[in-house]
Amino acid sequence: MWRKLFETFRSWDGTLFVITLLLLSIGLAELYSSSLSQPEVADLFTRQLVGLFVGLAALVAAATFDYRWYRSWSRLIYLFGVVLLVLVLIWGRTVHGTTGWFRFGTVGFQPVEVVKLLWIIVLSSYLSHVGPPLTWGKTVVASLLALPLVGLVMAQPDFGSAFLILVTLGALLVVVPKPRRWWLVAGTVTALLVLLSVSFLRGYQLERLRTFINPQADPLGSGYNVTQSVVAVGSGRWWGRGLGLGTQSQLQFLPEQHTDFIFASIAEELGLVGSGIVLGLWIWFFLRILRLIRRLRDDFAVLVAVGIFSLLAVQVVLNIGMNLGLLPVVGLTLPFMSFGSSSLVVSLAAVGVLQNLARQYSHQAPLPLTVEGRQA
Repeated sequence: MWRKLFETFRSWDGTLFVITLLLLSIGLAELYSSSLSQPEVADLFTRQLVGLFVGLAALVAAATFDYRWYRSWSRLIYLFGVVLLVLVLIWGRTVHGTTGWFRFGTVGFQPVEVVKLLWIIVLSSYLSHVGPPLTWGKTVVASLLALPLVGLVMAQPDFGSAFLILVTLGALLVVVPKPRRWWLVAGTVTALLVLLSVSFLRGYQLERLRTFINPQADPLGSGYNVTQSVVAVGSGRWWGRGLGLGTQSQLQFLPEQHTDFIFASIAEELGLVGSGIVLGLWIWFFLRILRLIRRLRDDFAVLVAVGIFSLLAVQVVLNIGMNLGLLPVVGLTLPFMSFGSSSLVVSLAAVGVLQNLARQYSHQAPLPLTVEGRQA
């Protein structure tokens, strides 16, 4: 057993693992800083530590199994994800208007976080099984697979998670070889669906869009969060005010500083230098995943890596963008750094899957999808 674990660790992408640990450390330091002025956050810090240890165990477990096992059980994995989302609607706990948590004593679990990763495995299995080129029939089937998940998540309602499921669907469809006319039709259909979806947005979601366009229209109401976030980022200047010394953070002007707006808290207390380091680490993190994708040897592995890349990258871009006032507030946390045990455990498990794939390096770098090479 120990020999097998040692061989597993030797085949890891050590750089990717170290970057992950650095992001985790900065997030924990900032969460601890928030706990200094908010006693209720101290309990969250302890829970995050517990989530960290569970997540590291999940990382090791995900890295140990042969990744092809996920493909073999993809149908049961899909069914398991659907059942989880149904059960949480029936017996789940409602927090901030969203029925999306199971509670076991003091421990909370958010099933949709697991479903996001399971969905990537299921969709990757389907697309690698049917192979290229991507026809409209295959596109429709892939979309129909996503429909129950999106519908159940929207029923909670959790718009951000439903959006991420659709993003990973789009990302995986894009990388599969396809006829040129597919792009024109897909672009038209997507534009129509986006316009149609606006009519289904709830009042608070429309208010967020209006706030994004003009946050100063209601600086003490709907625009308060964005305004305080931008102030916190700017007040950090070059070197920051120091951990535990941020006025916006410690005096609690900055809302949700341990979740949605943790980057603004980092920028205030660690300054442009500290927030720049965080941005640099994230860029390095995603470059390592791209490097991994170029070296993978089969379609299923490539698709899974692309799905994980898109899932994490979209969250990072949207979270940091809304902290800087560049994007609307969408309620997505910053992976590895924001508080959220379920998100932390699943994000670390996703890194474990990437480490699993890293063991499958080929000595010759293939095309982005090997099926394209076979098709030619």
